[in-house]
Amino acid sequence: MWQLIILAILCLNVNAEDPYRFFAWNITYGDIYPLGVRQQGILINGQFPGPDIYAVTNDNIIVNVYNNLPEPFLLSWNGVQQRKNSFEDGVYGTTCPIPPGKNFTYVMQMKDQIGSFYYFPSSHSTKQLVDLVGLGF
Repeated sequence: MWQLIILAILCLNVNAEDPYRFFAWNITYGDIYPLGVRQQGILINGQFPGPDIYAVTNDNIIVNVYNNLPEPFLLSWNGVQQRKNSFEDGVYGTTCPIPPGKNFTYVMQMKDQIGSFYYFPSSHSTKQLVDLVGLGF
């Protein structure tokens, strides 16, 4: 009987952290074919558009971004509430772009956030945004 009491006490003292989801993204240029027209675009891990991130509330998202472009690169996380780390929002001027050949790790918690959000490049915004949505001038 005393073994059950000890087991019950041990079970009550267990603390679990919210789950972590880790991503490593390699940013490069490559050929994309929006509307069947070849042009240079930004690739994440060799794919365009970039990968989806599936998360549930309270998940911790860790995204390590390696910039292999010849110029600085910055991601904006549209709609994601940046709790205690607004400097990672990706707004140019608040967040420094990732220098060529370097990396930066974004850390976000999806605390009480429900819905669909998206990310996009936000430095050299005209060129990189055009690359992201696949339109050319």
